[in-house]
This record gives sequence, structure tokens and C-alpha cells, in this order.
Amino acid sequence: MADEQFGVQLQELAKLQQDWHSASEQLAEVSAQLGGIRATIAAAAGIDLAAAALGGGVAGLATAYEVLKDVKAIESQAGTLAGIQQKLTAELAADAGKLKAVADEYAAADRRIHEEMKKHEKEQTKPKSPKQTGGGSGKGSGGSNTTGSDSYQSHGDGKWKTVGSWDAWKPGTHHTTTGAGVQTAPDTSGLSEVRRGILDRALERINHRIGYSQSATTNGYRDDCSGFVSAAWGLKPPGLNTDGLEGKSISHPITKDELQPGDALIAGDHTVLFGGWADAAHTKYIALEDNGSQGTVSHVIPYPYYSGDAAHERAIGQPYVPYRRNDL
Repeated sequence: MADEQFGVQLQELAKLQQDWHSASEQLAEVSAQLGGIRATIAAAAGIDLAAAALGGGVAGLATAYEVLKDVKAIESQAGTLAGIQQKLTAELAADAGKLKAVADEYAAADRRIHEEMKKHEKEQTKPKSPKQTGGGSGKGSGGSNTTGSDSYQSHGDGKWKTVGSWDAWKPGTHHTTTGAGVQTAPDTSGLSEVRRGILDRALERINHRIGYSQSATTNGYRDDCSGFVSAAWGLKPPGLNTDGLEGKSISHPITKDELQPGDALIAGDHTVLFGGWADAAHTKYIALEDNGSQGTVSHVIPYPYYSGDAAHERAIGQPYVPYRRNDL
């Protein structure tokens, strides 16, 4: 928009300068014509005065007097026009200087704007790395993140390629290599930017239909349940395990009624991202997860999880508990 406005204004200045040159040329022509008229009048007056003198007598003098009056009047008018011409020429010259100054000012402003835009574009394209610190708890793949909002911006290493030994974590067992994908999508409208970012990162992995393995990584994060939630929460790759996700430097427990999209349910052996309630009674919800039988998936499941798995987690004393990332 700024470039268009400058373009229009510079075009108008160019037109004004063109008009000034045209007016200046016309005044030069008028000046030349005035000079010619005055010379013609002087010559005519000289002829008429000479003729009157030759005629002699009172009549001749009277004629000479009338011719002289006409010449004086015409010369006066010609002089007035010449004065006007000189004044207009001076004013146009001054206006031309002003036009040039304004044009130069606009051109300089235009250059400054382009320089600022280029600088801004460079700043926007600079990679921003999340601020991470160590000191988390939990077994296995640990690590920790600070709780400031700037610390949770990771999208992995940017390489959507699965690396590692896919079957190393449980040899001889079939592993799901392709995720089930989005069966029911969460509603992200009306969410805060931070919560929407969490769900977007989770859906990003689900849309890549990543399978399940505790010994492989995709885009820098482990291809298991806690690696999935770590990626969604924007934690440092390769992600924490379930114990690490419950660490005080990462999250804190909340109640069922406090659950909001972007929070998580964490048990001893599994974790799942909460995407929103699927019924008014809050008995079902949209879960985004990476599980052993379906890989990455977004679907509706019973709260807190499938009955058999939920019963097992309760039996080992580590039932599903809602957790919230500390800065949410």
C-alpha cells in the first residue's frame, strides 16, 4: 500500500514538473512576441510621426500627438505584460525548486521504507531456537524445559524421516509402522494461540501418519506416546517419558473439570493429549495420541481411557491423571 501511494504521488509530481516546463516555454514565446510587438509599434510610430511632420501645420501636429498617445498606451500595456511575464517566470522557477525538493524527499522516504522492509524480512527469516535448560526428573529419556512461553516453540529437527532401529525396543513383536490418522479432529477455534499451537503440533505428527516404536524417532521425537506429547507440548527432542512429563518443572496435576484442549492425561505406562469433550456428560473426549495398536491418531475415546487399560493403570497404582503444562 505504501509503495502504491508513493508511486501515485511521484507521478503527480512528475506531471506538475512537466506542466511547469510547458508553462515556462509558453511564457518564453509570449516574451518574444511582446518584444516583436514593441519593435513593430516603435517602427510604426516613427513612420506616422515623420508623416505628420511632413504634413506640417496644426493638423500635422495634432496627428503626431494622437499617434504618440497610442504608442505610449500600447507600450505601457506591453510593459505591464512583460512585468507579469517576469513575475510568473520567477514564481514558476521557485515552484520548480519546491517540486524538486518534494520529489527528492519522497524518493528518500521510499528508499527508507524499502530498506526497513528488507531488514524486517531478514529478521523474520532468522531461525528461532527454543530456550531449553536441563534438570528434569524421570527415568529413560529425560531432560527438561523452562516454563516460559518462548521455551515451547519446537517443531523438531525439521526432518520428517523416521530413523533408528524400529524393532529394537521389543524384538520379535509386530509394530505399527503407519498411524491411523485423524478420525475425529479437535475444534481449535476460540482457543488461545498457545493451546492451538499444541494441538497443531500434535495434528502435524498425526497427519504424517507416524507409527509406534520406542526405539525410533521422527522429526527428532520418539515415536511413542510420551514422545508424541513432548512434541505437542514443544519440549526438547527427543522428548520425555511419562515420569518426566509429570515433573514439577514441566507440568502440574489438575482436576477433570479443569481439563482444556492441550492438557494431557498421564498414567504410569501411557499418556494422551486432551483435545476437548465429545459429549455433554464428559464421559468421552477427543484424544490425540500415539499408541501401540494404531500409531498416531486423533479419535474419540472413553474417559479417562479404554476400560481395560485404565483398570491396569489403577492396579499398578499409577492411574490416569489430568496434567497441565506449567505456563498454560
